[in-house]
Order: sequence, then C-alpha cells, then structure tokens
Amino acid sequence: MTDRIAWGVLMQTAPPAVVDAVVAAPGRQGPRRLPARVVVYYILAWALHSEASYEEVMRYVADGVAWEAQG
Repeated sequence: MTDRIAWGVLMQTAPPAVVDAVVAAPGRQGPRRLPARVVVYYILAWALHSEASYEEVMRYVADGVAWEAQG
C-alpha cells in the first residue's frame, strides 16, 4: 500500500504527459531498449530509494507502471 501511495505522489509530481513532452523534445530521440517514460521514472525512483538495489527499484517501477495501467 505505501508503495502505491508513493507511486501516486511520484505521478503527481512528474505526470506522464510532462515526462513524455520532455523526452520528445528535439535532440532527445534515439534508439531505446526501454520506453523513455520508464527510464525517467526509474531514475526518479532510484534517487528516492538510493539505499535499494537496481533490481528492487526496477521492480518498484514495474509494479507502479502496471498499477497505473490498471487505472
């Protein structure tokens, strides 16, 4: 539950539309292995959870993206 609350706060702070607009700005395009939005949220989550491993942070982001997609 606390992860979902934290994810909601992160979504309010950096809404998907804003993140998408920033990564779509000129000069920011290129080949990617992950969607740009996921990478941005990963970096933000990593900054907030710097004590966690990369894998833990990615699980947090993956769970948050899945939760967001459910509506």
